[in-house]
Amino acid sequence: MNPLNVIRGFDPDLYTYFETELERQHLSLSFIPDENSISPLCAAIMGSVLVNTTKASLNFSRMSGVEGLASKRICSLFKADHANIRTITIEAASRVVFQALTRRGDVVMSLDLRKKEHCNSESFAYRFVNFGVDPNTEKLDMDAIEKQAMECRPQLIICSPINYPLAIDYERFSKIAKACGAVLWCDISQTAGLIAGGVLPSPVPYADVVTFTAHGAMQGPQSSIILCTQDLANAIDRVVVSSGHVGLHTSHLAALAARVEEMKDPVYAEYSKRVVDNAKALAEGLKEGGLKLVSGGTETHQVIVDAKSCALSARGAQELLAESGVMVRICNVLTQDQAIKYEGIRFSTLSPSTRGASPSQMKEIGINIADFLTHPYEANGKILRDQISRITVGLPDFYDHWMPKQVRENLVKLSVMSSDSAMIKDSIHPSRLELLARKYTEKHSKK
Repeated sequence: MNPLNVIRGFDPDLYTYFETELERQHLSLSFIPDENSISPLCAAIMGSVLVNTTKASLNFSRMSGVEGLASKRICSLFKADHANIRTITIEAASRVVFQALTRRGDVVMSLDLRKKEHCNSESFAYRFVNFGVDPNTEKLDMDAIEKQAMECRPQLIICSPINYPLAIDYERFSKIAKACGAVLWCDISQTAGLIAGGVLPSPVPYADVVTFTAHGAMQGPQSSIILCTQDLANAIDRVVVSSGHVGLHTSHLAALAARVEEMKDPVYAEYSKRVVDNAKALAEGLKEGGLKLVSGGTETHQVIVDAKSCALSARGAQELLAESGVMVRICNVLTQDQAIKYEGIRFSTLSPSTRGASPSQMKEIGINIADFLTHPYEANGKILRDQISRITVGLPDFYDHWMPKQVRENLVKLSVMSSDSAMIKDSIHPSRLELLARKYTEKHSKK
């Protein structure tokens, strides 16, 4: 039974919301790292009989081994000593780490002052010290970072590279932390999937604590994971319990366990490589179109455009691109020089790659985006809108090829399709999708 067919007849107002959201997701292209299609297997599990469990049965899920199974699989995938999977948001996980490993007034040295925004109460009062990229090379200068660390002697060093498109030398960070007596905490929420896929180096062998989300980059259910060394496990677990984090719902725990198992399949490594290839192709297109990229390019999933090379502000670029069906985030890239920072437009190829977009498509989109941002005329906007509509109408929500073969075959038998999600397949006929694409283009061409 398709719930949309039920909603269509029972609650037309709610159905209109679903239809609008389906149209938005299917006919636009999101370059926002947090917005990624969930694994169809995870979606099926989260909509299964497990949703009938009550709050009281959370303890049962742990005793019956669901939480233990998920935790064991995560430790195996990332080669970690210990995993705590009871926090739902990365903000909650961050506050657990602060509470477990720091004291009020400690010096915290953080890349781009990351995690400072999570310290929103008197209990989390620290002296944050920023470190960033070299203003000349726009890359991390590890010698300068080591010198800074030895001068300020932080109790905690945070490396959360959400605005850094190059690979990180986690081993060097570990040596710096040990030299100044600090705990090293790495947040890899946006790169966890690529690290698991083997295309980026892992901080787990070097960091004391590693945090990340399971949704977005990993295409899993909404949840956050805290990995740590064995000697910190008790401290982390005690704070998780004392701060009231009872754990994920059984359906989310089961979905998380299943997703981690899916990620062990060789096809996930293939997907991870496609993400990086797409990012490099997008970067090539953006540069070919005349835009300047922060750090010169990319080695990860993200490409950051220096807004100074655009004909409008980062905020203006974000809004105009959204009207053309291109969803992006803006950011501030801090540097080692407090007087110099970059206003950037951040692109991530995680979601386009999940949908099956190719490097050639990414390069073509990059060229047209650059043309539009350097010459924001209506004609260039229409070219970009037409291109996005033409490409996205042929892309599924989750490309079948990225699922393990056995999962794909079984889900097809159960009619949980990935090439067009069950909702889109049953509620919007392919011919209507083409009509919606034309309507989408016409609607925005009038603005």
